[in-house]
Amino acid sequence: MPRTKTNRIELIRLRKRRELVVKGISLLTSKRDALMIEFKGAVKDVRQIREKLDSQMAEASQALIMARAAEPHHLLAAASLASQKEISFEMSMKNVWGVRIPSARFPDARRNPFERGSAPGPRSLYVDESAGLFEEVINTLATSALAEQRLLEIGGAIKKATRRVNALEGKVKPEMENDINIIQTRLEEMGREETFRLKRFKRLKERR
Repeated sequence: MPRTKTNRIELIRLRKRRELVVKGISLLTSKRDALMIEFKGAVKDVRQIREKLDSQMAEASQALIMARAAEPHHLLAAASLASQKEISFEMSMKNVWGVRIPSARFPDARRNPFERGSAPGPRSLYVDESAGLFEEVINTLATSALAEQRLLEIGGAIKKATRRVNALEGKVKPEMENDINIIQTRLEEMGREETFRLKRFKRLKERR
């Protein structure tokens, strides 16, 4: 038996709800497909940025090894302390099919040797080269963080949309269609019973 009333008003209501469910499934499916395209692009971006970051880290690490071999520890420590600075950036949100994805504008971390706060005097080319390479790593690292967060947000949205589509297609819609079929069958039976009753009443009336 249906979980709702067996009458024509309820049948009309269920049919309208079914139309809304079908539209909802269509919209969610379109959203999921669009997000899948975004997701594939995000995966490609993350892979490329990771490859670039790995290459830059290897080059910067090699330069640091050379600097350690060529310069005393206290010089490297002093240069490191002198070059410290805060990096500020502007955050914003981008809307992709209703999914809020963080975005940011990072300043270029690269500086020329005289902007790193070291004392005047002779400079070490090894230290300057190592510092410059690691500043490039910082730029790529910031880009990588945003790309990976975008990937996580889109992936989460795809999972959510998929769960909702599965719930609507696998549970809500079938149950609703089952109720509609039961009500239709019952109304048809009631119609036949009413027709039979009217015919019987007519025959009885004619006999009288």
